[in-house]
Amino acid sequence: MSDRLAAYRSQHSEPSHELNTLPANGSGSGTAVSSRADFLSEITSLQEAINNLTNNIRYISTLHTRSLNTASGDEIVTRELGIIKEEARKLQNDIRDRITLLANQPGDDMRVNQTKLIRKRFMDVLQDYRHAEQDFTNRSKQRVGRQFRIVKPDATDDEVKQVIDASASGTQIFSEAVLSSSYGEARSAYREVQSRQQDLAQMERTMAELAQLFNDMQAIVEQHDDQIKEIEHTAQEVNVNTERGLSLTEDAVRLARSIRKKKWMCFWLCVCIIAILALVLGLALGLKK
Repeated sequence: MSDRLAAYRSQHSEPSHELNTLPANGSGSGTAVSSRADFLSEITSLQEAINNLTNNIRYISTLHTRSLNTASGDEIVTRELGIIKEEARKLQNDIRDRITLLANQPGDDMRVNQTKLIRKRFMDVLQDYRHAEQDFTNRSKQRVGRQFRIVKPDATDDEVKQVIDASASGTQIFSEAVLSSSYGEARSAYREVQSRQQDLAQMERTMAELAQLFNDMQAIVEQHDDQIKEIEHTAQEVNVNTERGLSLTEDAVRLARSIRKKKWMCFWLCVCIIAILALVLGLALGLKK
């Protein structure tokens, strides 16, 4: 089994899928990225991690196909799927945490844009993984239905659905069908269906984890949108207050000019009055003489 995994990895130019080859923040510190060089190094490390996750997903799809092509199920394939899916789960959680850390740090436009791009790429990969898992789920359900109808050709659609859903009644229906079936491989088909049902249960857990990861990334987007809206609102308020302040300043300047003008008018009026009084007094004194 380990030889198969090693052989698969050796065919790819990307670094190993093992999580311990991709320490957080490029240095394993798990702390905030401060300098521009550290930030760019972390972005590069995240790109490599996403490449590794993409390779894991491709290999998972390969194992899915191999599993569906095996009539009685392949325990080795099942174990390989368990190993590679656990690696993928750890890797995607690590990527999520590192992107969240970057997104919560203040930065210039370059940092914001690079973080958005790496987040979008990660979300696209998660979507691809969800689609791959959903496709395998659908094909597994179809195979379970076919196996059950082989054992019980007259099975109703409701009975098939109960077997696919692995309900208690579905298990009982299939068990009874196996006991009364003349099909020589009925027990083998029953064992395969049980194995497929376990796979389907695992698929549901994986799909739920992927949905949560996607929601976590979407929450970061919404949080940043709210922050941007708040910043824009604050900027608008600043502009309004600035314009209002400029308007009040202009009014104050006009008022000050008006007051100065009136002061000069009063000054010259006083000068004129004094001059007139002086002239009148001068004439009066001259006439008395």
